[in-house]
Amino acid sequence: MKDLKLADVLRLIVSLAIAAWAINWVLASAGANLTHEFSTMNWGWIAVGMLLTGVGTALASYRWSTLLALQQVTISQWDAFRLTMIGLFFNLFGLGGVGGDVFKMYYVQAQAGNRKEEAILSIVVDRIVGLLGLFVVALLTLPFVWGELMTADRAIQSMVGFVVLISVVGGGGVVLVLSRDFWLPESLKEGIKKAGRKFPAKLVNLFARLIRSVDLYRSHLPTVLRALALSACLHSMATLNVVCIGKAFHIEGIALRHYFLAVQVANTISAVPITPGGLGSRDLVIQQLFKFAGADPRANLIPFGLSMMLVFWSVLGGIFFIFAKRSGGVGTSVGGNKP
Repeated sequence: MKDLKLADVLRLIVSLAIAAWAINWVLASAGANLTHEFSTMNWGWIAVGMLLTGVGTALASYRWSTLLALQQVTISQWDAFRLTMIGLFFNLFGLGGVGGDVFKMYYVQAQAGNRKEEAILSIVVDRIVGLLGLFVVALLTLPFVWGELMTADRAIQSMVGFVVLISVVGGGGVVLVLSRDFWLPESLKEGIKKAGRKFPAKLVNLFARLIRSVDLYRSHLPTVLRALALSACLHSMATLNVVCIGKAFHIEGIALRHYFLAVQVANTISAVPITPGGLGSRDLVIQQLFKFAGADPRANLIPFGLSMMLVFWSVLGGIFFIFAKRSGGVGTSVGGNKP
């Protein structure tokens, strides 16, 4: 992970080519002169969008550090932000935006002492909490567009239905895990323990540690719920960022409910491993949902502007990575307490 391999670069080139094709498809549908659009753009709104993205990244790093602290692994807020920024860069090397998570796992487990598995679990839980926050915002948006969705074409209904299905399944799965003491019979628990004895002791011990780590989150449910609320706020901020891009391009006629619907559906679908960081796939989904909202073709400039902004932040994360390598690595202040 410290040095990019040729296979990583080739995969990035292919993935970015797919993303570029999708973005160009969306942009061509706008029928706009980019030189004119950029010359007349309101850069003040772009600045506000940039600020929202930066604040959102800082808050996301704070959310992760609080979940990591529950696992008795300490990390400074600066290192959490630095790792999160570098993770944005590595999102370009992983389909669906998971490259950043892999990067953080690599560095945190290397520095977390005897709490490697717990540190890695915190990143998985952070990703799950982030998705749950997305689902919360999506489901809260649904009643405001329900009537329009009933008359929408099959493609729009399928995309929204996919988000609802994932929300119910994902949320239901988390509830089942957190409430297992209420529905899992003692006899079955004993049966699981007996079955576990047939596996290698090392594997059983690892599984037991992960279970204890999950139970830590169960015993600190208020902290987890605060992280969930923060995630919902972050996804709302991400939507307002897209609104700012629309304002910058002087796009009118898109209701706030349609912005919220488009962004939540697009971010859910872009998490599917199709393109790096969701670039391209996110643009296509937003294009279709703005078309459903009755927006004029120039609204296709909005997903293009969003992709360019995300690429900017990814490049900025790459600068963090370069300076971190020159200074001798990242995450050097991460520490784990022995259990």
